[in-house]
Amino acid sequence: MITRLRARARLRLLIPPRQRAIDRVLERTGYGRALAARLTAADSHRSPAGFVRYSAGCCLAGAALAMLWMGVPAAAGGAAAGAIVPELMIRRRIAQRSLRVTEQLPDVLAGLAAPIRAGASLPQAFVAAAEEAEPPLRSVLDRTCRDLDAGVAQDVAIERFASRCGVPAAVLAARALRVGRQAGAELARVIDEVGETLRDRDRLARELRASTAQARVSAIVVAALPVVFLLLMSAGARDQAALLFGEPIGWLLLAVGGGLEGAGILWIRKLTKPEETA
Repeated sequence: MITRLRARARLRLLIPPRQRAIDRVLERTGYGRALAARLTAADSHRSPAGFVRYSAGCCLAGAALAMLWMGVPAAAGGAAAGAIVPELMIRRRIAQRSLRVTEQLPDVLAGLAAPIRAGASLPQAFVAAAEEAEPPLRSVLDRTCRDLDAGVAQDVAIERFASRCGVPAAVLAARALRVGRQAGAELARVIDEVGETLRDRDRLARELRASTAQARVSAIVVAALPVVFLLLMSAGARDQAALLFGEPIGWLLLAVGGGLEGAGILWIRKLTKPEETA
């Protein structure tokens, strides 16, 4: 028992240096930098190396389950399905964060306009807005305040703020702030007008999501039916499953069916997704 505990302790000591080494390797590649940016956009605490290991684990788990359920020929499909799971999770987290940022941005702009209207400078307004904001925009505002304290030009700090928000509405707000500053306009009034515009856009987006909710649910059900049928058939009709997963003609049929399924999902998403303009 003591030997086992000592082995686990040594393993914990070995893992962090290896993880840092993998992170350093990924930092030198475009994939690693893009992955780090996506993890930041998703508010994930995983490092790129941790995400890669998690994806590999899901891939192996999917292959093992497919082999146990449908035999060795299905291992490749199970591995592909397992590899897709982390990607879907990170995309969902990015979408959720973007939705929260878009909802919070009008209130943050109102928090910026009030101190400026009272005579405060733009850096002071960012500090006041950061004190009142909630996650995830609180951390974005805190980093903008640190940029301004470090002497970063205000236009550059505003641009970085929009980039860290990661939503088109923030780009619109940043452009209005820069143009208002350069033109010498009343900045508080400009911010208020941008905030009101964003509220109108958010209200229209909510109405659009509500009107397309039935179509999106129907799309999910229709897309899931072939997968459920394939699983049930594999469990109850071994001969047909062997034809699909063990013969070249079956692989061709699966490839064609999967391609049509994917094309249908992308088409329905295109029809039900609202257009976003900066």
